[in-house]
Amino acid sequence: MTAPAPISAALFLHTLGDSVVTLDGQPLTWPAHSAEELLWYLHAHEGGAYRADVLAELWGLEDTPAAANRFRVALCRLRATLGSADAVTEVRGRYALHPAILAQSDTAALHAGLLGARFARDDAEREEALRRALAVADGDYLPGVRGDWADAARAHHRAARVRAYVALATLHCARRECPLAALALTRAVECDPLIGEDHHQRLMTCLAATRGKYEAVEHYRRYCRYLREEVGDTPMSETACLAERIKQGEVPCADTMLAAPATGSLPFLGR
Repeated sequence: MTAPAPISAALFLHTLGDSVVTLDGQPLTWPAHSAEELLWYLHAHEGGAYRADVLAELWGLEDTPAAANRFRVALCRLRATLGSADAVTEVRGRYALHPAILAQSDTAALHAGLLGARFARDDAEREEALRRALAVADGDYLPGVRGDWADAARAHHRAARVRAYVALATLHCARRECPLAALALTRAVECDPLIGEDHHQRLMTCLAATRGKYEAVEHYRRYCRYLREEVGDTPMSETACLAERIKQGEVPCADTMLAAPATGSLPFLGR
């Protein structure tokens, strides 16, 4: 009996800012859209998923014989496209991408970088790990893919990107590298405008110190507009007071300790 072909090390799954699989740098051609859909669903469910759940959540189907046949065809095409019968494993009814394929993706690199930062021996090693993580984070997870399952995975990976940017800002802020701290915080709030309001406050103080009060107040106004239009809420009174102080020409970072905490207080960087 012929052994299954090994998982190609030249495969790579691009999911952040894109949704494409490459082999030796060239995009794969999919024989059917259902095979590609199954790939991304399984990528979003690293622990695997039962056939009935795949059918219901991905295609809105009940687990009938006809639907089960559709699943088998999509699975066969997916394995063939990825070049190995082991590309998707099945254990006690749960289907999952092979760990080697999961490891060959940008999300794996993102979370590996965060884990490396968490256990880094010093600030230099921590910063290097964070930059490795963010180097692959070009955008949202599987942009354009719809479904509650995709939204949940998108939020998970977005939160990881935000944690990386906030941790990087914390490092820069502790070293009083204000422009770099402002840049990292700007990236964090761009990823998720609903990041904690304290981070918006920190960004306002960084902007006041590095780009002047007009930039800081403009960020505050954009934040107010976002909360009003998207959430139906208003900023906290502390944030409004901070904006007023900046309007009056204060640079609060130096005298209110709104700068980032010491390195030992880095945000949680776990998965």
